[in-house]
Amino acid sequence: MKIYPLGVGGAFTKTNYHNNYIMQLDEKYLLIDAGTTLRNSLSEAGFNYIDIDYVFISHLHFDHVGGLEEMVMQRFWYFENGQHSPIKTTIIVYEKLLSPLKKLLSNGLENQGRTVDDFCNFILLNDGKDFKIGEYTFSVFETTNAHVEGLLSFGFKIIWDAQNLVFTGDIKHMQMVNILRHINEQTVAIFQDVSFTTNGVHSNLQEVLGYYPLNLYEKLYAMHYNDNVEDYMEQIKEAKIQIVRRQEILEF
Repeated sequence: MKIYPLGVGGAFTKTNYHNNYIMQLDEKYLLIDAGTTLRNSLSEAGFNYIDIDYVFISHLHFDHVGGLEEMVMQRFWYFENGQHSPIKTTIIVYEKLLSPLKKLLSNGLENQGRTVDDFCNFILLNDGKDFKIGEYTFSVFETTNAHVEGLLSFGFKIIWDAQNLVFTGDIKHMQMVNILRHINEQTVAIFQDVSFTTNGVHSNLQEVLGYYPLNLYEKLYAMHYNDNVEDYMEQIKEAKIQIVRRQEILEF
């Protein structure tokens, strides 16, 4: 597995782009979230919209879905050799999120006699349903209310060979959704929302270190962090956790 961090910053980042990723799973590319900075972060990482095979949307904040409509439109209005060759976008989504996501997209897509389904295919998952991408098994877990009260939100887990990776998505109350139940001896990485200032919707560093057992610190990869992350490097090094850096490819 290769992971291309398109961006690692929070919603209001000025320097790190939104916390969006491309995961290379065998020969397929899975885009994790599509924030408003996607139009820049994707090309800077050497990709374009038509390279993407699947998109996963974790929740509907603009830094995770604000660039999706443009992506969907550009793929649909793709031309090859002067001929309109539309490419539908395949979106993996927890079934509860389908209706609000389609409603969001409908504002711009449902015109000229078209519907959202003319532009997109949807793969619906829930807590008991997985999706296979080559040799990788993709599953979704719910984090609703653990990020923002009343907001549908989701993380995911990918399993391959004898390994797995856990991605929390945006989260504040880790205990509420028992993130630890998704982690076992085969977990090689935990991509964890880490803020370096106290706020009501994201885990700060102290909360993260207080939640996870010491033996998991080295598996923690901090993401969705503040632009002033360099001010906290001593704390990060002391905790022996990892920092995901924009455009620094990771391999597992």
